[in-house]
Amino acid sequence: MKVGDLVIVSDLGEMKIYKAQPRDLEAEAGLKPDHVKLDLIDAKDYVLSHWKVHDLVTDDAGQFKGGSMGRGEFTQGSIGDRHELYKRVEEEVIEAIAKDISDAVAANNPPKWYLGLPEPIYDRVMEKVSDAAKEKLFIGLKKDLIKADKNELIETFKKKFD
Repeated sequence: MKVGDLVIVSDLGEMKIYKAQPRDLEAEAGLKPDHVKLDLIDAKDYVLSHWKVHDLVTDDAGQFKGGSMGRGEFTQGSIGDRHELYKRVEEEVIEAIAKDISDAVAANNPPKWYLGLPEPIYDRVMEKVSDAAKEKLFIGLKKDLIKADKNELIETFKKKFD
C-alpha cells in the first residue's frame, strides 16, 4: 500500500473510506512510499438496511384473517404477503454501496484501491461497480472488515498480497 491509495470497507449497514497518507517525513518525501497510515475521509450509513418490515409497510401478514360468510359460502380474508420486500431492500442497499464505491474511486482517482466486503454480498456489489473503478482495484477481500481497526487494515491487505 502506498500514499494516495484508497481502502474501502463496507457491509449492508455502513461504509468507511480511508485514504493512505504519509506516516513520516520519509514517506512524504517519496523515499519510503509504503510507510503509510490510513485517514478516514468518508463514512456512510445505510439506514434502510436497519429498518424493520413494520416500518416499511402498514399491514402485517394475517392481520385480517376473518373473511365473510355471505350467501352460505366462506371466503378467505386477506393473507398479507411480503412481496419479496426483504430482497428488494437488500438489493437497494447493494446498489447504493456499489454507487458509493464507484463515486469514491472516481472522485479521489487513486493509483489503486483495496476493498473489504462480506462474502455474501461481495459478488453482487462488484457486478454493479463501474468498470473504471474495477480496473483500479488491487485487492478485494471477501471478508467483513468494517469493525477492524484502521491499523489492522494495512496489515490485513499486506498479508493478502504477500
